[in-house]
Amino acid sequence: MLHLSPRSQLIACLLLAGLGLALFFGGDYRDLGLPLGWVGSVLFVAATWFCVDALHRIPHSDDEAAIAHGEWQAWVGVAFVGAVIASSLLNADVFQSQVPIGRNPEASAVGKHIGTLFVAWLVLAWVLKQRWAGKVLADERDTRIELVASQWGRFATTFCVIGIAVLLGFSDTERLREFSYPFIAQMLLFALLWGLWFDQLMTALLYWRDRRATA
Repeated sequence: MLHLSPRSQLIACLLLAGLGLALFFGGDYRDLGLPLGWVGSVLFVAATWFCVDALHRIPHSDDEAAIAHGEWQAWVGVAFVGAVIASSLLNADVFQSQVPIGRNPEASAVGKHIGTLFVAWLVLAWVLKQRWAGKVLADERDTRIELVASQWGRFATTFCVIGIAVLLGFSDTERLREFSYPFIAQMLLFALLWGLWFDQLMTALLYWRDRRATA
């Protein structure tokens, strides 16, 4: 990957990390007799730390400077929040048990996996910020994009919350009994994650559209 542009290297790392996450979260539930979960965790950790190392070593270039710091951060956010949402959906059934999450080993394991994702995201975000140290990270354009994207994010969260409210309000009694409190908590958390992901996606797309318009 040394011959790729900085953006291409970051995208390649994220794709490798995504493959690792897919194996990490899905490997334990497949009857293939292979340690896919272990392989996925190795791929994810390797991809994450390669990103960190590459971002430290890669010299600044015109290609990198053409992409705003906010856009870099937004694309990374899209990848990691998307992975968290995918993990939550794939493992939603473990929260259906009528027991607290702290007493549910499977739910606790999923929570730890999601926590690992957030830590990796924070590490990469911090490295990107350090790489851009001493430069102007935000101007009027960034403020405008952030405002528009946050509005879309709020709309997405509101839409999801209304959907949950309608589901709970109009379901019959037998259906409601299938929803445990941990499962309802996960639905509310999903609404927040969906809004955050939509915010990050709109931020990245607005930066991309603005960059295409000025090219």
